[in-house]
Amino acid sequence: MAKFYFDDDADLSLLEGKTVAIIGYGNQGRSQALNMKDNGINVVVGNIEDAYAKTAREDGWDLMTIEDAAAAGDVLMMLTSDDSQPEVYENWVKKSLKKGDVMSFAHGFNINYKEIVPGPDVDVVMVAPRMLGEGVRATFLEGRGFPSLIAVAQDASGKAHEMCLAISKAIGTTKMGVLESSFEEEVMIDLFEEHQPSLYGLRAMYKALVEAGCSPEAVMLDLYASGEGVKFAEYGRDLGAFERMKRTSMTAQYGHLVWSKQYFDEEKTLAGMREMIGKIKDGSFIQALKAERAKNDKAIDQTWADNNAEEMIKKEHELYQLLGRRPKGSPAPGEDKG
Repeated sequence: MAKFYFDDDADLSLLEGKTVAIIGYGNQGRSQALNMKDNGINVVVGNIEDAYAKTAREDGWDLMTIEDAAAAGDVLMMLTSDDSQPEVYENWVKKSLKKGDVMSFAHGFNINYKEIVPGPDVDVVMVAPRMLGEGVRATFLEGRGFPSLIAVAQDASGKAHEMCLAISKAIGTTKMGVLESSFEEEVMIDLFEEHQPSLYGLRAMYKALVEAGCSPEAVMLDLYASGEGVKFAEYGRDLGAFERMKRTSMTAQYGHLVWSKQYFDEEKTLAGMREMIGKIKDGSFIQALKAERAKNDKAIDQTWADNNAEEMIKKEHELYQLLGRRPKGSPAPGEDKG
């Protein structure tokens, strides 16, 4: 069994006398910066001039450029977006690294695929929260923490693992526990989850039920718009993926556990999933992603346009206006806002 570490396994004193530089004040950056500050860590924040910079100043930070923050830091928390990190590293971070520094990543992507290759005299670690940025802050304030995957890619100091645990404790994740992993494993699991065609499955369910005579509004409320699925997800978190079914009716249990099996081809599904994993491991996905970026995300833009033309999206917009989730009279996704 993989090893878990908790608060008692981590030594926060390893960060005493050091400066932690938060590189990027976005989704994870803000929460991790505030959590570390509350734990008494000396933190500086570096960000470009954008909306996140405004938020950082509103939160009371004396905002620095990324280059200045990187130069000031002994521990560099690389928390800009995956696609921006190689450029951020080459332009502002690389020149500021010094022997003994620690680079910490919240996702193994750029290290695993060698989009970033730090010099041999710095530690390279990962503390990857299994939690959205807002949840990283919220669970910290609630005192219950959140889980993370941790790993060491490069141990120049001989103390990279201990420092990784200290960083984990500083952001509040050892309160719930961190799991020993690797950059490769974290990337594989994260990308694999993102490659599941569940959204297209949801859209197909909508079409089938509407074709059968159900109203679009009733279908969307039952499938996702009511929020019932949030509670079901919480049951999965607290009880287990299958164990949560015991909280449902016997009709639901028979439907989910028995009747549904006739529509599920496990071998065909596994074959597709194994293909997904293969394309993550052999670099096919990142090469396709880089090609997409090179043409300015045209496939993504076209897919958004195709999706916004679907009846489900239009009906969803009407429903969400009725429910007060969107302003009445506001344009539907894809419509001209002018």
